Amino acid sequence: QELDALEIETVQKETIHPRKSYKMNSSCADVLLFAAYKWPVSKPSLLTDSNDQFDAGSTNKYWIDVQLRWGDFDSHDVERYARAKFLDYTTDNMSIYPSPTGTLIAIDLAYNLF
Repeated sequence: QELDALEIETVQKETIHPRKSYKMNSSCADVLLFAAYKWPVSKPSLLTDSNDQFDAGSTNKYWIDVQLRWGDFDSHDVERYARAKFLDYTTDNMSIYPSPTGTLIAIDLAYNLF
């Protein structure tokens, strides 16, 4: 019922490299969503951005990558970390993402930030 409301046709758990959490220079998707229809997408933005414009095209695949992180005392800015990693991972050739559109969710376990 929730899948219909979100226009999701299929949810697929991706095969994850057993050392994903140890490899900080590449990543992969944890979950892949397939749309029943096309979803409009925006340019990369932070969770707190309120002026997203969904004019970057549309897609029928969307990945989710969850990053667990043990915080850095000098930098509590998990949002900047997530944005930097998202841009790094989507532009390198070592990371394996099944489509160009997705979300990287970073959770700081030490400082309880996301």
